[in-house]
Amino acid sequence: MNDLQIDYFMAVATNLSFTKTSEELYVSQPAISRQISQLEKELGVRLFVRNNQKTELTEAGRLYFDLFSRYKADLIKTKIEVDRILGRKKGLIRVGFLEGWDLFGIIPPMIERFNEMYPDTEVVINCCGIKELITSLLTDSMDIIVTMNNSVNMYREFSCTDVASIGKILIYSADHALAGSKEVTLNDFRNDTFIAPYENIDDLVIESISSYTRPFGFIPRLRFVKNHESMITCVRNNMGVAIADEWIWARNAADLRWIPFNARDSISVARIKARESESVLIMEKILIEIINQQESSK
Repeated sequence: MNDLQIDYFMAVATNLSFTKTSEELYVSQPAISRQISQLEKELGVRLFVRNNQKTELTEAGRLYFDLFSRYKADLIKTKIEVDRILGRKKGLIRVGFLEGWDLFGIIPPMIERFNEMYPDTEVVINCCGIKELITSLLTDSMDIIVTMNNSVNMYREFSCTDVASIGKILIYSADHALAGSKEVTLNDFRNDTFIAPYENIDDLVIESISSYTRPFGFIPRLRFVKNHESMITCVRNNMGVAIADEWIWARNAADLRWIPFNARDSISVARIKARESESVLIMEKILIEIINQQESSK
């Protein structure tokens, strides 16, 4: 058993997809399957139930996921303590944001404030999907993330702080038949295809999207695409409409239109509880303050 096998296992357990994990980690799917098969052989149990439709953790897999999560947390904590004893400085901090957001009001002041305190530490920014953010945090590829609260609040390993409540909007093409209409509502789009950026589709995802349209008396016809950029491309080319966060940068594009509707989601700053290094805690504090200030000024 080695850390590579554990990281691959935790990534697949988070994504519930060997294909998605392969794309996130830039590793071939057979290589991931081979490492996990070796781990299963050493442990003497099956960790996943795999079929053509989905991948699920076995009962033993869930227990080992909990065990390895504790192991990763303890390892991080020990590394931090060793660095403290040896007087080492960590020269890198990695921050992840949900893809598609307009972060101009967040990232520049965040880096400026952090560099005032840690001028020798580089800040690395990554923007990606929800599952990839969670996987990166669990496998120590990111130090801190900003994402939807409902995607992280169930992980016991995470410390989560709510920082904003943001509204939902419907975006559609400037070429849409309703683009020139006034006072349109979500209900006017009931016959459109709704584009959603989820590669791994399950009942929870479908229910989450449907919860936005149900108050208007309809369940949307859904088309799932690979990522956020694919969603925006489809909407721009009038292939459907999409529900998005009001933080989305694309709402200001000349070839898009948008309307708000009565739905909101909470945004959280999340980190591994055991990762209590001074720099991570400071970055957490900075992010909380900047996002709170940005939202209160609106």
